[in-house]
Amino acid sequence: MRVQVLDTIEMVFQFATRFVPSNHCIFRGVIDEKYTLIPSVGRLPILKNVFEELSREKELLKQFKMQTALKLPCLPQNDWEWLSLAQHYGLPTRLLDWTINPLVALYFATNHKPEELYNNTELSDCAVYLLISHINIDSFYPQSPFSISETLEFRAPNISERVVNQSGIFTVHHNIRADFDNEKLHKFIIPGQLKHLIKDKLNVLGVNESAIYPGLDGIAMSIKSNCFNGISYDLDVENTPNFAKSQINGL
Repeated sequence: MRVQVLDTIEMVFQFATRFVPSNHCIFRGVIDEKYTLIPSVGRLPILKNVFEELSREKELLKQFKMQTALKLPCLPQNDWEWLSLAQHYGLPTRLLDWTINPLVALYFATNHKPEELYNNTELSDCAVYLLISHINIDSFYPQSPFSISETLEFRAPNISERVVNQSGIFTVHHNIRADFDNEKLHKFIIPGQLKHLIKDKLNVLGVNESAIYPGLDGIAMSIKSNCFNGISYDLDVENTPNFAKSQINGL
């Protein structure tokens, strides 16, 4: 893995805006640069051996299937699709979330609570990982996700609006305890003191809570964030255009 430090706001956005889809790169933002590329199921308590851990992993997915089947309008067709759905809702899996949009990765790298981001709290350095795409599969891949022998890049069906808005994609890890690394992986470290500046610029570019999390929760999160970053919602009645004044009492 190659490591580079982006220590100015200009360097950060030069990096984030230079990629196009034909570059075949995917990105993952982490809020602390010390965070490793280990999937969530690999961070569960260690069992006696890999066989017990595999059995637990399968049991987690089995329980998820049993308890969610009646709540889903459309059932996943195989374990690949079930895993992507389970990952989306927070079940520990062997998947890691990535995105094809580097601005979305920057959003997650700076995604502190607004009261931390804008109150002069000392923040950890963050990082954006870049992986040059290598082995691409979809949910029709014939091998089981529990028996793969190498880490794969998985493009799942669009299971939710959030996945679409986040330009989501996954890596599927064959060794769930290992920190993923290879020669196609790059790590860009960003100083913590730049986080609020990055978040403000992303907001101008339309990469904010209401875009990342479509729905009422995203709108509420965006309004809360704006309370801390100085954006005002006060209505200046004196300078309201005449065509809009008739609407004031109705809002």
